[in-house]
Amino acid sequence: MPINLPIEDWDGEPALRLPDDVLQHLDLQVGDSLYLVEAWVGDGKRLVMSKTPLIPSRGDALAAQWERELAEEQAESAPPESAKDA
Repeated sequence: MPINLPIEDWDGEPALRLPDDVLQHLDLQVGDSLYLVEAWVGDGKRLVMSKTPLIPSRGDALAAQWERELAEEQAESAPPESAKDA
């Protein structure tokens, strides 16, 4: 959901105003925290708003995917429980 947020001047300080529909879409309320973090999007680094202070790196996500796939393969190749008891 790309949205253009102009930087406004609020009492001499730069600020971003989030429209109500954006807050609702992100399940946020006044007083909640958003973090501006640098993250990989596509083929380059971008600044993104996040509900968490850190966004897992692509390497972390890839390693987690490999671990899930390995666990699934091991579970599929394990002998059935009934064969162990016989």
